[in-house]
Amino acid sequence: MINSFRTYLKHVLNLIYNIMIKNFLKSHPIHKKIVPFFDVIMLPRLTLFFGVWVMICIGMYIGSLVNGATEMNITSFDLPTLILFIGISLVCSSIFIINQVDDLEVDKANNKASTINQYVTKERASLISNIIGVLGFLLIICIDFIVIFPLFLIYILWGRLYVDQKLNLKSVPWMGLFFYVSLVYLLILSGVIYNRYDSGAIDMIIESIYYAIPFILAYSSIALMIDISNKDGDESVGRQTFTVSFGVNTASILAFFLCLLSFFMGLYFSEPLSSISSLSALPFFIFQIFRGKEKDILRSIRYPIFLLNFYVLTIYPLLFFPIIISYYLAKYYYWHRFKIHYPTLLVEND
Repeated sequence: MINSFRTYLKHVLNLIYNIMIKNFLKSHPIHKKIVPFFDVIMLPRLTLFFGVWVMICIGMYIGSLVNGATEMNITSFDLPTLILFIGISLVCSSIFIINQVDDLEVDKANNKASTINQYVTKERASLISNIIGVLGFLLIICIDFIVIFPLFLIYILWGRLYVDQKLNLKSVPWMGLFFYVSLVYLLILSGVIYNRYDSGAIDMIIESIYYAIPFILAYSSIALMIDISNKDGDESVGRQTFTVSFGVNTASILAFFLCLLSFFMGLYFSEPLSSISSLSALPFFIFQIFRGKEKDILRSIRYPIFLLNFYVLTIYPLLFFPIIISYYLAKYYYWHRFKIHYPTLLVEND
């Protein structure tokens, strides 16, 4: 009797979810009126922050490691830390918008959904980029002036030099990888400097370098897979990126060895976070080398980032909230704005 009631109740709840809640969220016309309000929020592509926030957290973790104060499951809320994340996010948003404006043709060739030019003009996007960039720097100055320096370097490198049409650095094969490495290291450095305790900033930078190397190598392997995924668009505009110049196989093999080296260096430095995250990601790069289908490229980008965030959550569980909010907000936006299921961890045949 009780089991029958439970089965019936489960059936009713599933019916309510599928007919009322799921259909409402997916198909109700009211969402067409709501979603334009998110255009500005989605300009920098929120999914890019899955890689930004985790690197700041890794920097804070390395700062604790250097100072011998490593903790797990840190759940205490800290307002200055929140301001730090908001400030860095605003600066990175400004940079991402600048790069999207520069990459409109490439994104179109790669069939990437873009809010810019479709729903927000380039001029308005550039204005928003400038405003939020200034606001981000002001917020960071309020809590820790020294953190400005790595953020300023990120802005100069990614927001100015990398998109400079005269320099045309996006067409230099090794430059894409170099700029990804610089971005990752400087984001890590921001977290290291912020979490320096009573140590000097210079001492922290020097002592943290070798802890940062495994994470830089791991993220460089993901950067190469992103480069592979953009190959068609880059070729269409005449860019000689690493993958265009040396081929998909070379880029895939290099990505695998960078990830493998990250694992061994993590072991050598007795640093568990980089070693376990790199080891977990290696199978995806192996599949990419030996099979090389589009789904393998996507898995080699999405799953290593997911795994790294997953492991970092054991140290900073509060990171879960911005990640999950951004994930579902982006999912809602891209479905009702572009009719695509994105972001998603599901790849064909998963």
